[in-house]
Amino acid sequence: MDRWQDGVVHRMDVDALRSLVTVASFAGVGRAAAALHLSQPTVSGHLRRLERDLGVRLVEKVGRSIAFTPAGDELARRAHRIVALHDEAVEAVSGRTDDAIVVGASDFATVPLLTAVSSVLRDRWPERPIRIRTHRSENIRQLVHEGRVDVALTFAAGTPDTVPVADVELGWYGAPGTDVDTGLVVFTKPCTLRDVMLGSGVGSGAAVTRECLDLLAVLDAVRAGVGITALPLGFGEVAGIERLPGLPSPRPMRLRMHAGPRVPPTVRTALVEALAAARHTAGGRQ
Repeated sequence: MDRWQDGVVHRMDVDALRSLVTVASFAGVGRAAAALHLSQPTVSGHLRRLERDLGVRLVEKVGRSIAFTPAGDELARRAHRIVALHDEAVEAVSGRTDDAIVVGASDFATVPLLTAVSSVLRDRWPERPIRIRTHRSENIRQLVHEGRVDVALTFAAGTPDTVPVADVELGWYGAPGTDVDTGLVVFTKPCTLRDVMLGSGVGSGAAVTRECLDLLAVLDAVRAGVGITALPLGFGEVAGIERLPGLPSPRPMRLRMHAGPRVPPTVRTALVEALAAARHTAGGRQ
């Protein structure tokens, strides 16, 4: 994708944008690299390429983690649509000639679960690329309805042809020293996690101090002390954020798996078994 400005062509590589979107979805380069089956230097290189091509800083270091700059936050929001439109165009024009297996995953479907899914699919189809689309669960449900994913991991109720995989345990997280009465940082509607938080003993009646479109924005707000939020227990370490002790946990979220018509029954069974084996690492239980 090219853009003219002051006589200079600014290019944005789709693979680099895909990495940017995944970094936003999984709130970190390491998690994004694992989800995309790329090395961390490759994903970091994609971010640097975008910064170089656009001439702006997109990310900045925060301890051992990263945060988006305002420009990075703006690009990440738009990149979701850009990457989706690119993939739709390729599929419409070429009939998906790369024969990719498409996995749609909720932002909170944690890396251990995605790794389990990818391992099964790579064993079954080693010659096919695996394309991972990370979205909020409501968007994943829409992709399932439209038949645009082969495998989906979602927390959204009402997604067709799904089987329950695990109940993902949650905990309350905040910046060190944050008062639990500060308020809640939540995703915009519709959002299963938001509903769970607001329906919990801690969240019921609490003020919503910030609504965010993506996970990185949620973590940035929590790190800044704007409020507390709930995360899966297996989400992993995030710089500047810690689990808050002594608070009753929200109810677990039910993770569901969808397998489309291109996935044979034997592979569906293997996926369910692999996800069940990975659930403890992902902070879940059956």
